[in-house]
Amino acid sequence: MLTIGLTIAPIFLLILLGFAFKRFGFPGDEFWRPAERLSYFVLLPVLIVYNLAKADLSNLPIERIAITIICLSMAITAIVLIVKPMLRLDGPAYTSVLQGVVRLNAYVGFAVSQALFGNDGLVIASLFVAVMMPAVNVISIIALTAFVSPDGRPSWRSVPVGIVKNPIILACVVGWLINVSGLPLPGWTMETMSIVSRAALPIALLCVGAGLILQFERARIVGLVVACVLKLAVVPVVAVVIAQYFGLTGLAFVIVILFAATPSSPASYVLARQLGGDAPLMAAIVSLETLLTALTMPVILYWVMGMTGLS
Repeated sequence: MLTIGLTIAPIFLLILLGFAFKRFGFPGDEFWRPAERLSYFVLLPVLIVYNLAKADLSNLPIERIAITIICLSMAITAIVLIVKPMLRLDGPAYTSVLQGVVRLNAYVGFAVSQALFGNDGLVIASLFVAVMMPAVNVISIIALTAFVSPDGRPSWRSVPVGIVKNPIILACVVGWLINVSGLPLPGWTMETMSIVSRAALPIALLCVGAGLILQFERARIVGLVVACVLKLAVVPVVAVVIAQYFGLTGLAFVIVILFAATPSSPASYVLARQLGGDAPLMAAIVSLETLLTALTMPVILYWVMGMTGLS
């Protein structure tokens, strides 16, 4: 476990460095928003396309991975719905708890996958995100529509458009199409993508740290604690059970559990703010989960890597 912890420690140090930069005003507040957009719309998509385009997909159990991911998203949602009566939270607060449990931080997942398993890990990570991201976005939209006041109702026409236009999902599609079609790309294209992709995760992780908000209000403590316990302890166990049921083994098994153990996405805060959710609670959940993941993820990975013999 110490080896795993030391391997992924630089990832969380970069997050803390981003938090420190933002707290002390370096390089300036105007830097972070463009950096987030650059990471989301350019750097991470290039990383995904580059790794998928040159990957050997012939040995991947793609159908089993996809079924596992869909069942996992449904099981997680069911758990959060079951505990709703016990939480005694209003609608907006409950939607923040739900988002805090069902959504995932692709930046952290990609970074840990690369640190531990290199390009092979990134390929399976891309598949996970391509399947899971549309599912959790739809779940989050439905929850915000069902449990938030009418003033926060979204336009349903924008849901499929938003998913189709998502740059990470588009990158997964492009990468898979290049790979499957066997389309030859000029050497300079791959070299350019290789250079750009190296900047993706460091900048993205710094932005994750810059977005941390360490102000937790007592009135929201129940939702905060429940979201963190479900996300960081219960969800990985559920993922193990489902992945084993569908016969996933080896690296595919570990990557599925790894992503299940990531904190919620910073995009959850944006969605909560736009559609009438409890944005302050959502910010607190994302921030605390991100910090706690530095402690919980090495334990979970040590457990599942021991199960598969990859440790």
